[in-house]
Amino acid sequence: MKKGFTLIELLAVIIILAIVALIATPIILDVVEDARKSAAKSEASMILSGIQNYCATEDMKIQMNTLEGEAKCTTPISKANVASMVNLGNAEMKSDVTITDGKYTFTVESNGYSITVTNSVIPTSYSKAS
Repeated sequence: MKKGFTLIELLAVIIILAIVALIATPIILDVVEDARKSAAKSEASMILSGIQNYCATEDMKIQMNTLEGEAKCTTPISKANVASMVNLGNAEMKSDVTITDGKYTFTVESNGYSITVTNSVIPTSYSKAS
């Protein structure tokens, strides 16, 4: 008696594996995209926190009279200044930071997504970077 599998049995197993792969691939790709979006959102959030911390520290120095001048965060902050005060990670500043009534607005690009932060809130919608 011969041991082994017939050609039909092997083809059936290959077809079943192909069907499983076809079902699993879109799910895996969605997980990867969600991870990229999450990383972009996290980096935008860290940049926002860094800017807020920098502004609070500089304003506190002025209030304690250890630094002279006006409050640092009442005028726009350039992209270069943001890069010097915050570790941008994989992100890239696409606009200067504008400040209106204590609310920050800027655009950052990270992991292939462009995120615009307005009113000091990280958005839940993203756009693909061009």
